[in-house]
Amino acid sequence: MKKTASKTKPTKVVSTLSLARYLGLSEWTVSRAINGHPEVKAATRERILQAMKDVGFRPNPVARGLSGKAMGIVGVCFGNANSGIMIDKITLLDEFLRRHQLRGMLSISTRDEESELRILSDFLHLRVDAIVLIQSVLSTNQLRDTLGDALCVHVDPSIQDIFPRVSLDRKRAMHLIVNHLVELGHRSLGTLGFSSTHRWRWEGLVQSLCEHGLSPEENLQVFELEDYGAESYLEGIQLAKRALAAKKPPTAFIAMNDRIAAGAMQEMRDAGFRIPEDFSVVGFDNLTVGRHLRPMLTTIDQQTQLMISHAGQMLLEQLGKASGSSLGKSVNVEPRLIVRESTGPAPKRSKR
Repeated sequence: MKKTASKTKPTKVVSTLSLARYLGLSEWTVSRAINGHPEVKAATRERILQAMKDVGFRPNPVARGLSGKAMGIVGVCFGNANSGIMIDKITLLDEFLRRHQLRGMLSISTRDEESELRILSDFLHLRVDAIVLIQSVLSTNQLRDTLGDALCVHVDPSIQDIFPRVSLDRKRAMHLIVNHLVELGHRSLGTLGFSSTHRWRWEGLVQSLCEHGLSPEENLQVFELEDYGAESYLEGIQLAKRALAAKKPPTAFIAMNDRIAAGAMQEMRDAGFRIPEDFSVVGFDNLTVGRHLRPMLTTIDQQTQLMISHAGQMLLEQLGKASGSSLGKSVNVEPRLIVRESTGPAPKRSKR
């Protein structure tokens, strides 16, 4: 027999059961709607969510967690909060979670194993429904021992045999950059802010140089600070000073990110050089600032929106909010080279 909803606002709604009675629905239906289950009709979900606003009811996530029910909370661990591209990823992920009636619990690591392990332990203690790890530095064994059977999605992990995973194809990114610079006639390249310790990029860089008949030992110079890692505009200035002081500076530079590229370009101009007539510069991340530099910055677009969309879909699959299985799944996102004004033909001095 169909239940009829109460026409008067209840004195107080303190649980999904009392909300269900108020609406004349089953607690099962209300609970599934709150948790974003795909099988609940859109009209029913909207009715329940509107009723929650009308009566001022918000589920208590802690109580739900202690009772073994889903809380709708996703723990998000990430490092380098000063990075513009990281801020973009976190913002997009938070928007995705909200659209699917989930809430993100953010925690910033110091990009070391101890910090990440502590954060994961805290998430598990709080009984979050799932975890998203962005650029984790942990090994496969550390993750397996710590997470157990906890639901987790990895975005750009340092170990590429961890699943489910979404990663930017950085090898492909370096190929795009080197191909572009070589086509412009450059044969002497330099890196600003990264070296062989950055395995994701270095392997693609060396491989691409070799494909063009260039020797990493003869045609590539590395400029890196002893105390690096800030990846900032100031670091770009300092790196450019080192590069310009070299006996024979490269004609083209590949920067760790757009901020380093911007700082380097400023220092080169201050030293009396022109870009791209004297030096070409390529950034990485396609931050908004690159379009407002003069000259505008050639850079790599990480396709952040697509990356977070894939990660979000994997998360929904794990939580049972979408069909499909993310078990063992990996997605490599294709980068895009955005060619602007900071790269041009190699100057005469580079020709041999």
